[in-house]
Amino acid sequence: MFIKYNKNPIITPNCKLSYEKECTYNPCAVTHQNKIFLIYRAEGIYGGYISRLCLAISKDGFHFTKYKNNPIIKPDRPEEKRGCEDPRITKIGDTFYLTYTAFEGYKNHQNKINLSLAISKDLIHWQKKGIILKDIKSGYIYPKKVKGMYLMFVGDKQIKIAKSKNLINWQLEEKPLLSPRKNSFDSKLVEVGPPIIETKNRLIMIYNSADKLNKYSVSYIILDKQNPTRLIYRSDETLIIPSEQFELFGKVNNVVFAEGLVKFKGNYFLYYGGGDKCVGVATFNGKDLSNYFRQFDKKS
Repeated sequence: MFIKYNKNPIITPNCKLSYEKECTYNPCAVTHQNKIFLIYRAEGIYGGYISRLCLAISKDGFHFTKYKNNPIIKPDRPEEKRGCEDPRITKIGDTFYLTYTAFEGYKNHQNKINLSLAISKDLIHWQKKGIILKDIKSGYIYPKKVKGMYLMFVGDKQIKIAKSKNLINWQLEEKPLLSPRKNSFDSKLVEVGPPIIETKNRLIMIYNSADKLNKYSVSYIILDKQNPTRLIYRSDETLIIPSEQFELFGKVNNVVFAEGLVKFKGNYFLYYGGGDKCVGVATFNGKDLSNYFRQFDKKS
């Protein structure tokens, strides 16, 4: 399906910038003003790193210019002492909603993390709304209401669903939508990925996964368009796996991790972090994608 760009990686660290000397990875993406705006995680040092969120803009989906006033989101709250990480983005009306991991640090031999929210009209100036779910690492807000409620797909070991009336106060459901499978590429964990793809009758959700050897790959599930909480199909195959040098060797080896997906000029662009170090992109022709998933439109 998705084909990796032959000139990956497309975003790499800049040793002259203190906030991104070591790593630039795990971006979300959205189209705006006929361009692709990509928000990536940046780190200046290994080990005792602090993550910040930075912006890059492209006219073609492959060649990006970094925003001159980066970072656009900095850790400035107690729950963000160790950084702002791994964003996902949704546009509702004229407002962009960005969820990100607020990493406070290590406590009682565990990571202290929460899911936080920031909003913007222009993708440059952001207003933080604070923690929206405690002890949750990742979340993607579905942009349409379902039975009067917004849905958010959350989690990094299992994928669960949270519901809200106002996009600020969320109630997490205990029953998982998706869990790891034994003896599979997703045997250790499953984690929320980029925005959902809509076809005529179905929703395609791309998700991240890891196996027992800590090899991270990307796959997909299909959800009912009328009821996005209902799982219709789960793929037994991966979409992309670590295969390039920057994916196989990095801050963390054997990682492809997708958080950004846009449809732009007829193609789908899937943006991912490789090796927790750089950003790569893979593409799929929009017509081919619709034809591929048409087989599922006939299934109930």
